[in-house]
Amino acid sequence: MRRAPKRDILHGNILEQTMLFMFPVFTGYLLQQVYGFVDNIILGRFVGKEALAAVGGSANSIININLNCIAGLTSASMVLLAQAYGRGNMDRVNRLVRNAMSVAIIIGAFLGVLMISTSSLTLSLMKEPLDNIPLSKTYMYFYGAALVPYFIYQNGVSILRALGDSKRPVLFILITAVFKIMFDLLFAGVLKIGVIGTSLATFLSYFLTAALVLLVFKHTVDSYHYSLKDFSIDKENTKKMMSIGIPFAIQNMMFAIPNALIQAKVNEFGTDAIAAYAAYNSVDALFWCFSNSVHTSTITMAGQNYGKGDIKRVRKITATSVMIETIGATLFGLAFYFFAPNLLGLFLVDPETLSIGVRMLRVVAVSYITYMIIEPFGAVFKACGMTRAPLYMTMISVCLSRIIYIYCFPMTDVIRVIFAYPLSWIITAVLYFIYFHASRKLKV
Repeated sequence: MRRAPKRDILHGNILEQTMLFMFPVFTGYLLQQVYGFVDNIILGRFVGKEALAAVGGSANSIININLNCIAGLTSASMVLLAQAYGRGNMDRVNRLVRNAMSVAIIIGAFLGVLMISTSSLTLSLMKEPLDNIPLSKTYMYFYGAALVPYFIYQNGVSILRALGDSKRPVLFILITAVFKIMFDLLFAGVLKIGVIGTSLATFLSYFLTAALVLLVFKHTVDSYHYSLKDFSIDKENTKKMMSIGIPFAIQNMMFAIPNALIQAKVNEFGTDAIAAYAAYNSVDALFWCFSNSVHTSTITMAGQNYGKGDIKRVRKITATSVMIETIGATLFGLAFYFFAPNLLGLFLVDPETLSIGVRMLRVVAVSYITYMIIEPFGAVFKACGMTRAPLYMTMISVCLSRIIYIYCFPMTDVIRVIFAYPLSWIITAVLYFIYFHASRKLKV
């Protein structure tokens, strides 16, 4: 297998390389959010706040638990591939790619069946309003069926990024966005089949993009070649992937599970609060597009340099990522605070619901700055294979703190529920800072 020419991130100016790598990654995440925007705009403005609440409420929280699990496993593949690529071991790169894609098919199918079979139970546990349950279950059924193609598509994107290719992932994401918007407008906009149309659009967009990813990987002569004929599970690589991926997945789910509990608390305040929360999440996701792009870029750059053994450069990459995250958190926070009514007005027409959403967004927007070290430090921990301590810290700072806050303190207003986010970020930032500076792996 030959090595395709890709950006050299083992040498040169770190800030320039980070920005050049990060920009297409951010563009990709932004495109992914665009079709979420289209979903919620169509549902909120043209179908009704009940449809927006059904899709953007409990169903979305449950789906996010599964997507966070998948994200953890793809991060493990990304770390292993980046380290192998940094060492120049192309045979190992190819073995890792084949194993990662095969594992994606199996785990995607398992998660899909699990989500579909437990949909009634999970929606009931989250106290979803009875009127919303049929629409929420419809959305979960279609998304469950889409988890295999989604995992294949995300794995393909992560593999290319791990090898230093940040451009073609954007093309895959752009194609997905075009498919999603096109099908959304057709099924929900023209044919007026509401939540079923949005759900079907999601499934078809992931299925077609996954097919395209497999086609590209099949016809490449590079180290990431993969065909369904190559389907096989390598015990050693799977064990290594899971030893890193399971802690990553659990760590990601430590964000998603308490978020689902927060959603359950929001549900207690009725459909207006649920719809406002769904709209707030759509706008808030724009910041996470930026933050996740910092995270992804840092994993690739730190992972390759760690694989090479250049710890000094890893620390410089960390400092650069913290600076970028700080600037982005400040700019997004200010923009969302002052333009909250305009942004949320894209989704909400009811004045009371809009007012709730604005207050939610402003509380969180002014707190983004507390996240300035969490994403960069978390990415470096992953890139260096540091799994256990960050997992335990996340369990305490995110999962436990949010659960204690929302169940041990009176939640007399839906805005009080939202304070769970900045509270947990502050605790996480403190723990990550201490661990980063105490870690032996990151000593020069």
